[in-house]
Amino acid sequence: MIYSHSRLSSFEQCPLKFKYRYLDKIEPKVQQSVEAFMGSMVHNTLEKLYKDVKFKKENSVEEVIEYYNKLWKEGWSDSIRIVRKEYKEENFRKMGEQYLRDYYKRYYPFTDGKIIGIEKKIMISLDKKGGYQLQGFIDRLMSTGDGEYEIHDYKTNIEVPQVEYLKKDRQLALYAIAIIEKYQDAKNVKLIWHFLSGNKEIVIEKTDEELEKLRKDMIELIDKVESEKEFKQKVSALCNWCEFRDICPEWKHMVKTENLEPNKFLEDSGVELVNKYAKLNDEKKEIVEKIDKELEQIKEAIVKFCEREKVNSLNGSDYIARLWAKYVAKFPGKNDEKRKIINNILKDNNLWDELSELDAFKLSRIYDTLPPEVIKKLDEFKKMEMIERVYLRKKNSWQTP
Repeated sequence: MIYSHSRLSSFEQCPLKFKYRYLDKIEPKVQQSVEAFMGSMVHNTLEKLYKDVKFKKENSVEEVIEYYNKLWKEGWSDSIRIVRKEYKEENFRKMGEQYLRDYYKRYYPFTDGKIIGIEKKIMISLDKKGGYQLQGFIDRLMSTGDGEYEIHDYKTNIEVPQVEYLKKDRQLALYAIAIIEKYQDAKNVKLIWHFLSGNKEIVIEKTDEELEKLRKDMIELIDKVESEKEFKQKVSALCNWCEFRDICPEWKHMVKTENLEPNKFLEDSGVELVNKYAKLNDEKKEIVEKIDKELEQIKEAIVKFCEREKVNSLNGSDYIARLWAKYVAKFPGKNDEKRKIINNILKDNNLWDELSELDAFKLSRIYDTLPPEVIKKLDEFKKMEMIERVYLRKKNSWQTP
């Protein structure tokens, strides 16, 4: 199999989706989401724009928008999925139109550098023997002279990611590897993202060390894909946009029932089972909460009785209740600012390995066994708290005290 960055990313996103699409080659009923469709229409429009620029043909912004709307009308299908139900097809079409208007205004007359390729197919060799190869398509490859190359990529994401996120992005960095190998004069390659929703341009450059590490990481990922046996589904927010929801074990029943009429929905045997289970589970919670509340009240009554009668155990018909009461040292919790100071005290006295991290309960238990100098330092953070517990034992299960 010839891999691409998108194929490998699909595996990371969900191994089962990868299997459906690339191994089983299943044709999905839902071809794509409206976001993906809008992105394709914008990409295709910009592709034509720059092809015309290369052939010295200038398009007005209205001609660009007219071409975009023509593509939209010809390509739209009712099978395209709109996840955000509060929006309609027209909302997304207008979004793409605005992206193109903003882009045109910012970059006109589109003559910054020489166009080397548009939707340019490249092969990326990850190892010297050529055993690991990827293919990809560069939205637009430019040269600005003196060995300077630019890889441009158009993004129609609604949100513009932070630069730190893009520094970890692999796709354009992989393309840079191919450009450096293909063009002998390539001294420097700039990775340029155009986030059309925010009319933002982000530029990043990679070091030789970063590109070499990327080669190794991608080889490891390909090995992982090749050795995969199970291809299990991975549930995430991205499932909402997956084209295989109707056959995925995680979502199949939901897709089958989500658009049913109320009566038919309730008649579905799976829905009926879930509703029964949920009802009983809620009833159980109510009963447990009620019992826990009563148990706490009785426990308080036992404690008061034992204190009043000066006894530790109470006799019942089948059980004996024994009161355990003790003052224990209590220390600040994880969100308390004083926690760091305590951590440092334990580290300075070589107690950190024993505790791994500050476990307040464990520290309370071993507190009296700590070295005197440590106890002295911890005392200012300690609060003594009375812990009272009631233990039951069945009569004759062991000797009466």
